[in-house]
Amino acid sequence: MTSLDAPLLLEQARRLVADGTTPAPADLTAEHGLALGWALKGLCYAAWSSEPQGAVRAAAALRRLRHAASATGVPAALAELDALVAWTDGIAHAIQGEMETTITRLDLAASTFASLHMPQHAAQTQVPKIMALAMLGRDQDAVQCAETTLHALLESGDTGSASKVLVNLGNLHLRADRYAAAAARLREASELFERIGDAEHAVMAQLGLGDALTALGQLDDAQRIYAHAHANAASHAFPVLEVLAEESRALLDLACGRYREALAGLEGARRRYAALEMPQHLAIAEKQLADAYLELRLLPEALAGHAAALGRFEALDMQVDRAWTLVQRGRALVLAGHREAAASALAEAEALFIAQDSTVGAAAVALAEAELALSGAHDAQDAQGGQALALAMTAARGYQRAGVVERQLRAEAVQAQALLQRGEVAAARARFDATLDAAQRLCLLPVQLRCLTGRAITARLAGEHDAARADLEAAAELFEDQCRNLPGDELRSAFQNDHLLPFEELLRLALQAHDDGQADAADVLAPLDRYRARALADRLDAAGGADADADHSGDAGTPARQEMQALRTRLAWLYRRLHRLGDEATASSTVTAELRATERALLERTRRARLANATAAAPTRHAGLDTAALQQALGPDDAFVEYGVQDDELFACVVTRTGVHVRRRMASWALVLEAVRAVRFQVETLRHGVAPMQRHLATLQVRLQRHLEHLHAMVWQPLQSLLAGCTRVLVVPQAPLGSIPFAALHDGSTCMAERLQIAFAPSARAALHVLTACPRATATVLALGVSARLPHAAREANTISGLLPQGQAYVGAEATLANLHAHAGSASVIHLACHAQFRTDNPVFSALHLHDGVLTAEAIAALRLPGASIVLSGCETALGAADSGNEMFGLTRAFLVAGASRVLAALWPVDDATTAELMIDFYAGLRRGQPPGAALRHAQLAARKRQPHPFYWASFALTGRW
Repeated sequence: MTSLDAPLLLEQARRLVADGTTPAPADLTAEHGLALGWALKGLCYAAWSSEPQGAVRAAAALRRLRHAASATGVPAALAELDALVAWTDGIAHAIQGEMETTITRLDLAASTFASLHMPQHAAQTQVPKIMALAMLGRDQDAVQCAETTLHALLESGDTGSASKVLVNLGNLHLRADRYAAAAARLREASELFERIGDAEHAVMAQLGLGDALTALGQLDDAQRIYAHAHANAASHAFPVLEVLAEESRALLDLACGRYREALAGLEGARRRYAALEMPQHLAIAEKQLADAYLELRLLPEALAGHAAALGRFEALDMQVDRAWTLVQRGRALVLAGHREAAASALAEAEALFIAQDSTVGAAAVALAEAELALSGAHDAQDAQGGQALALAMTAARGYQRAGVVERQLRAEAVQAQALLQRGEVAAARARFDATLDAAQRLCLLPVQLRCLTGRAITARLAGEHDAARADLEAAAELFEDQCRNLPGDELRSAFQNDHLLPFEELLRLALQAHDDGQADAADVLAPLDRYRARALADRLDAAGGADADADHSGDAGTPARQEMQALRTRLAWLYRRLHRLGDEATASSTVTAELRATERALLERTRRARLANATAAAPTRHAGLDTAALQQALGPDDAFVEYGVQDDELFACVVTRTGVHVRRRMASWALVLEAVRAVRFQVETLRHGVAPMQRHLATLQVRLQRHLEHLHAMVWQPLQSLLAGCTRVLVVPQAPLGSIPFAALHDGSTCMAERLQIAFAPSARAALHVLTACPRATATVLALGVSARLPHAAREANTISGLLPQGQAYVGAEATLANLHAHAGSASVIHLACHAQFRTDNPVFSALHLHDGVLTAEAIAALRLPGASIVLSGCETALGAADSGNEMFGLTRAFLVAGASRVLAALWPVDDATTAELMIDFYAGLRRGQPPGAALRHAQLAARKRQPHPFYWASFALTGRW
């Protein structure tokens, strides 16, 4: 451009960019001003991929330069500066997500350069316009712009800029689902850029090439190219390209079922886009994280993420991304059971894809609609099964035409499922075989898992039980490896609930083999327990279990940590506010709504902190249930009972020191559920106070006993011959059975508390853990009592602290979170007499209300209480929310995660005065040297003499050891 000293110009330009408010020198010559303008344009481009906001500042500096140069009076120089200002303005608006303005400014730059007879520069301004048009979904316009620009650049001999257009054309082929053409263009561009030493654009081309190869199913090559691009971007300090490479690798990991790596990569990319202030890329990253949640079946979070992404894409006018988000939202709504809303979202997506003439988009809609139809099909004659089959075939053909192998295989797996649903077993098996073979070659774990399970069912239906068992074992192991890698209980539990079928089918085969005399009872217990309370059992087995899912948001001064602390502080204030108002029933809807929103925000921030810091190393694989070890852990008078349900049959496995047994066909599960509801209904009649019902108490007791006898006949009577001579029984209940008072079950002559000590466990694996761990000797007690809602709580805490050799009591204003944290680690028994709240909507925020705040299940799980005994003298502290795999979430589980050996908690709202008496009797038993199970039984029987209705004496249940 000029003969001025280039280093000096560059230094002047950098100072103008750095001093954002400093005006340019007013005494510029035309030559100097133009040279400085071109230097600023160069800085703008250089910062685009390394520091996007630096590019925005460079554009602002150029505008200031143009204002200062207005005094030069040289029209040509001013016009050229105007063109440069428009050019860099276009880049700045692109970074800020304002694509329409970007196009307008770049066109102005082009026309100005053209009027100055500078065709090469006019063509160069159109290169970023190609990207802007594509971001707006105007793909045809983008292609036309690219072809025109490519021709102009080649005519002017600008092969470097022409190569950039090749990259854009390759990316446009990607968007138009022409993956082979895209790969060819991008490979050519990548090689050219590497030859001429343009590392920045070589990385851009490599990223597009990796995307094309991923779509074509060349996953190993794609992985290698992404790694190469990432290394190049890092070594040349291109942070934007580096994060794009990380994001691309994460999406490939997600498709292959490498979920821990995918989640870490997606959250890391999202954070870096936020730091780089790139709104469009940030919106896409948020959508992709929601897609990952959907893949893992964390449905509420997926739906929330997609809803937020739709708003961002609408504001940014990103219609292509909006269409893809609608498809994913439709799939999430299908899984959540919202069929009408799902159909509406998919119809809207289809209209957008039709407008864009997107083959792959249409295939995606067809596949989601196939899943919707399949979810509504009930039997082979259901018309929706045929509709699902037709839609899945349409999707598979669409993906095949576009060369999208991974999605084609997913569609073929759904096609096989639809064939199986229609009763076409042989055809389904053939399709599962072919799809599984292709998925194994490509290492697509999610497709493999679906096909292995489906093929196993076809084998079972054909009577080939050995083949079915082999496939189910392979599916179960594949699932367990994936699940174990997930960072967080809620992710593991959600993912587990969507993959229970292999375990259910293994249990079915085990029961059949047992009936046929080909398997013993231990072979039934193992698959029964295999998927029950898995997340808890894994955490208990892992070293430092309470740390396993802690957040890793960094030092106290980091923004993530500060944000989470601010949310916790706000949440504590809202809890106190709610406490002053009484409860949620009387609190204002505004306070309650803000509290719920703050809880959700804190959970999501905590989850994302875990995701961003998840390591790629897989946790240790734990062995399955050791039945022999469980038998050895039981005493000579002990028994272990684990209930199971298969179809409508309730059955149980019974373990004693001397053997393992299966009791089949105990009762209809539907009838058991009716009996459970009847018992709970009778108990609930007294939950709001006994006084109004006092004169009817005897009648209510008779009614409840009748229901308890009926339930006893179904769930316990069939086991009594196997339990002869036992005095202690550890029970793993099928989830609804966990809400009933086993101690009050009645055989018509006596209740179970008169004959047995009863305790509960979440699973056999968890039972084995607590039975073989070392509990703390019950010599010291830490008692906290808050009488704000429980009038006798403070007196109860003071009394109990004096019933063991060493006791501390903190009541009223001293019953604080700080005192609990300070002293809980050294107490053998921790007694908490305070109001409790079980949250069915969000069990992790079930809480105990101390004087200065709430102790949530989330906070409890982070405590260190190895071997401690926990007594929760509050309402409904024993309840938990069960997922479909019988994993219970609530306060009891949280204390077990913290290391407690046993938790004594209540199944329903307790009578305050009566509970205080029961607790005194319980601690008196401990002082006499009785273990907690025996002390509880004697306390219950003493309370029963005072108040025979089970409401008064049977509420408390012991989980863990006796």
